[in-house]
Amino acid sequence: MNQRPFVRHRVVGTLLALLVSTILAAPPAIAQTVADVPSPLDVAAPGYPKVELIYSFVPFDRGCSALAGVEIEQEWIDELEAKVGTFQQYWDREGPRLLATVVELTGTPFLRRDVTATMTLCKFRSMSLPLLLNMRRFLESTRDEEPEPMFLFGALVLHELLHTYVVDQIETSYLTDEKYADEPGSVRSHVHLMALMKATYLKLGREDELAEIIARDSQLGPIYARAWEIVNEIEGHEAFLDEIAC
Repeated sequence: MNQRPFVRHRVVGTLLALLVSTILAAPPAIAQTVADVPSPLDVAAPGYPKVELIYSFVPFDRGCSALAGVEIEQEWIDELEAKVGTFQQYWDREGPRLLATVVELTGTPFLRRDVTATMTLCKFRSMSLPLLLNMRRFLESTRDEEPEPMFLFGALVLHELLHTYVVDQIETSYLTDEKYADEPGSVRSHVHLMALMKATYLKLGREDELAEIIARDSQLGPIYARAWEIVNEIEGHEAFLDEIAC
């Protein structure tokens, strides 16, 4: 009998349990100064969540490192711990602008409010539930090249928040349940999200940022590239937006 799926699921389950422990144990983030960020908006405004960013090597990253056989260098830990507040302040300024635009476009508020996002340095993909953000590409010590710009960090947080938002808003979809039913589930789970991201950045007049987000996503693999192809070139983002807003 093949034991590998069982072992893989057990490892993932253990890591998620460690993630919950991290969320419960982590202290509040300490804000630091950030230059060249948008003007602050009310982070507790009705209609969208306030996001608290946390990082602690113990227990999640330590457990993930041991279970996955991935080395997490102390230099990476020190840099992320020093910059948690920087990322928090950036999101507190940028996030409300993005999320308020989402609500304006759809006419529907987020159902989830106070949200905790756990940062990780392990080789574990970002995910929406529980909210986990892989931070390797945003640090200097983890890369041979420059860290990715902060607006891509904002796009990552928005992307993960929109996963749960879209699930909360859409019970049935002609586009994903019928028209694109033959597409992989991971493609179908991204098309409404990406359409909403596109509409948000276009409404804010951020075409250049949107182009970089699409280019970066498309480098992650065929799933993201195909989802953006459907949204940009085949269906158009408005059709997906109509299913969220109706």
